[in-house]
Amino acid sequence: MDLRAHAGQLVRDLAGRIGTSSYDVAWMARIRADGGDGARWPDLVDWLVEHQWPDGSWGGTIPYYHDRTLCTLTAIIGLREQNISVATSRAIQRGEQYIWSHLHLLNHDPVELVGFELMLPTLLARARVLGLDVPGHSYGYGEIRAAKLRLLPVDMFYMPGTSVSFSIEFLGAQGDHSRLFQLQGPHGAVANSPATTAYLMLQAGGNDSALMYLENMKSRPGGIPAFHPFRTFEAAWVLEHLAFGGMSFSAGELKHLPAWEWLCSGLNEQGAGIDPLFGICDGDTTSVTIYILLLNGQSVEPGILHRFEDPQARIFRTFEFERNASVVTNAHALQVLSLMPDYPDRSEVWSRIVTMLLASQRCRSFWVDKWHASPYYATAHVLVALINGQEPLLSECQHSIDWLLHTQRADGSWGYFGRGTFEETAYAVLTLLHYHRQVKTISVEVLRRAGEYLRPMIHDTQVEYPELWIAKTLYTPESIVRAAILAAAMLYEETLGW
Repeated sequence: MDLRAHAGQLVRDLAGRIGTSSYDVAWMARIRADGGDGARWPDLVDWLVEHQWPDGSWGGTIPYYHDRTLCTLTAIIGLREQNISVATSRAIQRGEQYIWSHLHLLNHDPVELVGFELMLPTLLARARVLGLDVPGHSYGYGEIRAAKLRLLPVDMFYMPGTSVSFSIEFLGAQGDHSRLFQLQGPHGAVANSPATTAYLMLQAGGNDSALMYLENMKSRPGGIPAFHPFRTFEAAWVLEHLAFGGMSFSAGELKHLPAWEWLCSGLNEQGAGIDPLFGICDGDTTSVTIYILLLNGQSVEPGILHRFEDPQARIFRTFEFERNASVVTNAHALQVLSLMPDYPDRSEVWSRIVTMLLASQRCRSFWVDKWHASPYYATAHVLVALINGQEPLLSECQHSIDWLLHTQRADGSWGYFGRGTFEETAYAVLTLLHYHRQVKTISVEVLRRAGEYLRPMIHDTQVEYPELWIAKTLYTPESIVRAAILAAAMLYEETLGW
């Protein structure tokens, strides 16, 4: 099997495949037709009725309580605002019952979603205004929201380039009509989000460019996405995952591909965001973009990465005003430091990152991260960074290797949420193979079983991957997941053969 040919084709064919977000569908379903008579897109109301889960919820394939709660609240609000029929009334009742039965389970999830603490109280309040039968409290998120807002000056809500704009719908009826337009990008979207752009339409009346963006999102073959476009993010993570599998491109080959263009055009002195049109730079995308550019011989000024370093803690933040640091953002920064010897106080910063990573380990076994629901993603990215960086304190992570070895399922897979997945298995295989090749040999039987589990899916490009990536809801960046699977297969083939 020519895995490298498959990987090369994947990089050439990046198309922003991400799947449908019921949260964003529900926001767009709330927009009324010109003249106010019914929904502008009545088929979205039908879609919501048809895509309710048997337990009464909406959201991703895996029952992640934050995701299902947010999507369900938004869906029943959209249905109540737009259409009262026997079908919608029954769907609303089932959604209300889901909220009452599951709101107390939020603390079972490993991490929250982006802006969840801001949006949950707003959505519950809107639902009660509409007469929906939902709890009169927000499970403590009102206090968390107040603490978050104390970090954010009100004027920053409407400043382009700040991360809060991605969740600006949390303002609800309090959003300033005139100032909301300051957040609109040149392509009509607010923060590349259909939901947030729909909020602009509902709260401020919108304009032709916002409507055109939403029409374009509605016509996408994969359905209305959680955000779009995300070209820099997609290119950077696909190439990073393939690099984990030892995939390299010949001199000049990568630089003639669109993926390289999105990396270069997406990076400026302020950093990089998920797309050149996004307008919000973050430390994670900046680190991965710089890492790929350095791997392929492109020089990058250390000051670009330094912008995301916390001057007191000497670790890296993803966004300003964030409540907690991302372990994977710091693992990615560590990868950059391994290729950037002229970074200011490199040894000190390296030590601080490693200390932070070791202190963040859960149960001395694994890591969780704010950008991915599965601990296998975070654990893989942290351990691969430590292994490839030849970090002496890697010996402190032996419990994590033991955890990986002992959580393999009977069919050879790994999965944190009650079943194995190809994505999580790929992360476990990549980690164990890096450890096996560079640190200490492990049981070949474990790797063989994993290889047999992955092998049938290597050439299957039609498989649907469960939503595990975290934004305002869960989503699946399909090409990035596919790259992780191909990377695991390539490294497996090189190490053990089929």
